[in-house]
Amino acid sequence: MRIFVGPVEISGIAGALAEGLRALQVDAQVMLSTAHPFKYGNESQSWLVRVWQGIGAARNATNRDRLLRKLLLVAAHDLWGWLVFLCAIARFDAFIFIFGQTITNSSFELWLLKRLGRKIIFVYAGSDSRPPYMDGGLFPGLVADDLPSAAALLSTVRRCKRKLRLHERYADYLVNSPSTAHFHERPYINWFALGIPKALPVCPQVISQQTYRSRSVRVLHGPSNPLAKGTVEILDVVERLQRKGYSIELVKIQGMPNEVVLQELARCDFIVDQLYADTPMAALATEAAFFGKPAVVGGYFADSIEQYLEPDDIPPSLFIAPDELEMAIERLVVDSVFRLQLGEQARQFVLSRWTLAGVAGRYLQLLNDDIPKQWWCDPAAVRYLNGGGLPDGRTRRLVALLVDHFGASALQVQDKPELERALVEFARVVEEPTDA
Repeated sequence: MRIFVGPVEISGIAGALAEGLRALQVDAQVMLSTAHPFKYGNESQSWLVRVWQGIGAARNATNRDRLLRKLLLVAAHDLWGWLVFLCAIARFDAFIFIFGQTITNSSFELWLLKRLGRKIIFVYAGSDSRPPYMDGGLFPGLVADDLPSAAALLSTVRRCKRKLRLHERYADYLVNSPSTAHFHERPYINWFALGIPKALPVCPQVISQQTYRSRSVRVLHGPSNPLAKGTVEILDVVERLQRKGYSIELVKIQGMPNEVVLQELARCDFIVDQLYADTPMAALATEAAFFGKPAVVGGYFADSIEQYLEPDDIPPSLFIAPDELEMAIERLVVDSVFRLQLGEQARQFVLSRWTLAGVAGRYLQLLNDDIPKQWWCDPAAVRYLNGGGLPDGRTRRLVALLVDHFGASALQVQDKPELERALVEFARVVEEPTDA
């Protein structure tokens, strides 16, 4: 079996999955529409793909104020994608699409793949499937009442729902988290049952940093999106703890190559990943786990995660409600025994459950239709309302914005009446914004 993985890279997942499949003697290749800026994934040797990536890089580097050039590059990138697709369809037997994107992002592509008997798997990673009204990556806001227009929000919600319906029509399997699967109408595979494939490069620079010691507790925060990750609140909490007298050295890194991130992970005592996560162990926390470094992760999903995941599938992190952040950081600063134990639990988890070969083997089971019953999720069972990347009050306001202007049907969950009613009730409890 020859497997395509791509056409985008998210936190190294595509490259690691392909590497894991190759370790199982399966022919797998990553093809990216644009080379990843942090050097994740592997570069294709095909000149066809290299040209595609070059056009994509020029497209992304061109500002919208150069409208004609931008439009020409968009058209060229899309047209060249069809050439890549024709090459891929002749070569590969199965397609694993990452982050809800395909080579041409067209219905014809999926129709043709299905007609030709190619296996299709979609792997979702957050904002590609999460309802936009509960997505801080799409609609962030520093001020409670700083809301988008109702029409813009509705348009984004409908676009997301249409995309998922298209995928469900043609895909053999959909892999998603119960915290972001509200729009699904057919059963999907629990993302946590499969895991994140990760492999850390062994290099002298990283190994040498593991001998680093400091009198202070070294805390690392590496936000890809500071607003959605709650960076301001996290820095405020650390500052309050420093004022209490705790010796904390906070290291904040952003927009750095992966090798720099790995060096800082080797040096830190623990990481504070984010404040409004809907997963207990995203990519950065997974990388930290390989070094035996625990993660503090805030998120409303912490209160209900055990309802959706098998106990063995829950990654070890200090996953807490957002208002418990200070207590959690303080505990890891003070209790070195607990900190080391949690770090070791996280390390053992990724070394046993989320290895390259282990995760790739479970994807291979999908491709071979060998699926344990416990992997399946019923979309009608989704009850999580708080989303990811934004505080509770903002989610309520975004839901209320849609319901007040267009009615409950605008939430695009009519197929799940109980979820729809829960969201409407959720939106009615809106706290009044307080003056800073």
